[in-house]
Amino acid sequence: MTTPTLADRLRQPEYTGENRCTPCTVVNVVIAAALSLVLGVAWPPLALVSFALFAGAIYFRGYLVPGTPTLTKTYFPDRVLRWFDKEPAPTQTRVGATASAPGSAAGDDADAESPDDEVESGELDGDGASVAAFDVEATLMDAGALEVNENGDELRLVPTFESAWNDEIARTDEDVARRWLARLTGVDEADVTLESRARSRWLVAMVDGTTLGSWESDGALVADVAADAALDGRLDDWDRLTAEQRSALVRGLRIYLNRCPTCGGDVRFGSETAESCCRSWEVFAVRCEDCEARLLEVDAEALEPETA
Repeated sequence: MTTPTLADRLRQPEYTGENRCTPCTVVNVVIAAALSLVLGVAWPPLALVSFALFAGAIYFRGYLVPGTPTLTKTYFPDRVLRWFDKEPAPTQTRVGATASAPGSAAGDDADAESPDDEVESGELDGDGASVAAFDVEATLMDAGALEVNENGDELRLVPTFESAWNDEIARTDEDVARRWLARLTGVDEADVTLESRARSRWLVAMVDGTTLGSWESDGALVADVAADAALDGRLDDWDRLTAEQRSALVRGLRIYLNRCPTCGGDVRFGSETAESCCRSWEVFAVRCEDCEARLLEVDAEALEPETA
């Protein structure tokens, strides 16, 4: 058994590392700086010494001031928290999602499970322009995946495509998903890892410490991988689509899921309140009734029509 070091004994894993809350850390650093300046008035060298001690406490413990999440949520404007917060990831996934309302593709950096270092941005090796100008619904209709229902008032899955999609879902496992990620991103399959982030609630694909993308759950990833396979060959220019465009297509199909890809349970649609360490916001969510897996989550603001 390895003997824990002093650093190990001081560190609080629940508040540091991947669990560190950026807005709360910023608040604590600002408070530490202010306290150090006050102490420095009495004796200038004390400013540097005290700040070093405060910074060490923040680094190892996560917080300097107890109750920081409540303090941050109360006194920081939401627009400021959105700059730093790590939710919600669907609007910022390189492979698994684009910032869009269901069935459309419109690049929008909502709040994000980065933009710092965890799950980066709604494009894959690009600036997202190809997705922003990409009509997802029209392309899916051209591919024979979607059609207008009998009433002519909404879209639905074409039965033959739905059957093909379900067949692909049945044979998609983690190995298949890793191969898909490797092909889509041009990396070595052996280097692709899938990590479940408990605090941030996302399944994250990584290569050598770099985030490829994230999904709301295993089921969301399975749905995307299977949809990509089912769409292959249904469009004449399929091979010319970018990774961003293909990601937008498969994500756009998830709103039409009738069964959970993981357990086969029924799905429900509705609004929910998502929460991170120090803020909350409304989202549109697709969730399994049986296993409660999140299959799609979109910031409610992305669904609001733009006003002139």
